[in-house]
Amino acid sequence: MLDFIIRGGWALWVITACSIISLGVTFERWLVMRKADVDTEDLLNELSKSMERSDLDGAIGHCQRTGGPVAETLGIGLRKLVFLERIGKRPEEIEEGITQAMEDHGGHVVDYLERHLTILATCASLAPILGMMGTVFGMIRAFGSIHSVGNMTPEAVAGGISEALLCTAGGLIVAAMSTVEYNYFVSRVNRFVLQVQSTGTALVERILDKQSKQ
Repeated sequence: MLDFIIRGGWALWVITACSIISLGVTFERWLVMRKADVDTEDLLNELSKSMERSDLDGAIGHCQRTGGPVAETLGIGLRKLVFLERIGKRPEEIEEGITQAMEDHGGHVVDYLERHLTILATCASLAPILGMMGTVFGMIRAFGSIHSVGNMTPEAVAGGISEALLCTAGGLIVAAMSTVEYNYFVSRVNRFVLQVQSTGTALVERILDKQSKQ
């Protein structure tokens, strides 16, 4: 492998660096997504039990202990509920306030989940460009060798063509890998956003149901 990189020239070195960066971002985002994934139904049930006991502080504390974008968003909504109830707002105002607070926090959730994904997108678009540049320089080297030798022999062009093909292959491999990783994480982010929205709506419904029974 190292021999291929050396023969590929400077462009393949940069492409290799892109692949390492891409793998690093992939591993970091995978850990973040894994930590962010929670059982929303179980979380809502725990919050409902706390609210039935009128223990909103306990519900907020459970959100803090659970962590992740879903729990954090619900915690924002519950803290807004405590504030609005303390200042004596009407139920419809409470519903609007909680919904708005969670929607406002949604931007932070998306930013948290999409962090570093632009690096993957950059690697996916930059790798084939670098591969093409390496290919061009390799062909220039091959034709330069022909000019120096005075005739076209396999030995004269082998080094340049080898460099060109290695750069092309390396750029395409890294681009394909980074594109797959980027698309995977974008789809995960979209699912998390929908999960946050649906869970937030369910929390508001449970809050309003509890208030209607008081």
